[in-house]
Amino acid sequence: MNILFEKYDILSRRINRHYLRVIGILVPVITVIISVIIYALNDSSFSFLTHYLSHLGGGPNGVGIIFNIGIMISGPLMICFFLNLSAYLHRKNGNTFLIYISFIPGLLSSIGTFFVGVFPYTVTQELHNISASLFFLGGFAYCILYGIAEWVTKGVSKLQASSGFIVALFFLLFIIFTAINYFNPTIALEQSHIAEWILICVLMSWIIGHEASMTRDKRVKLKEP
Repeated sequence: MNILFEKYDILSRRINRHYLRVIGILVPVITVIISVIIYALNDSSFSFLTHYLSHLGGGPNGVGIIFNIGIMISGPLMICFFLNLSAYLHRKNGNTFLIYISFIPGLLSSIGTFFVGVFPYTVTQELHNISASLFFLGGFAYCILYGIAEWVTKGVSKLQASSGFIVALFFLLFIIFTAINYFNPTIALEQSHIAEWILICVLMSWIIGHEASMTRDKRVKLKEP
């Protein structure tokens, strides 16, 4: 696995990863924003209290196509993000075992992201739920594990490390609300809906924050003699 991170690190030095970084952030953000706007304009019942994010995958007037394609593209981009984060921690002599076990749920969550787009709930609810479970359970795991890996790595701020635990808390809240709704949809349905939207915003902030930190670190390295 170390070889994988080292090879990726070498490759990222040869290409301008800045463009990939920007695309990795803009694709999911723009996809969701455009999908929400079109959905809301065509269905007055849409709100963050009544719809899950994945409902965009079955939205009207092309919303489903836009969302599903954007999510499928986001999956591979997320893998690149986790490779870059792992290589970043490896360069800082982070704990190899922690980096390794952090990357695995990141990979699984990214695969889940891709297949959420492949299997929207309107096509197959079962496969959609499996894909979404990979995304959410993997997300909960990688936020905690990367948080621990960053916490014990010298040169990584404690604030950056602790941000992973905060995002993990939102993953956990959504998972709990969803589990409650599975047995009784009348108890916490609205809470489950809004928790997912908040989670996505917090998660994107976590990703953007890490991309900014890795960019600063790369610029410092380039300035070194």
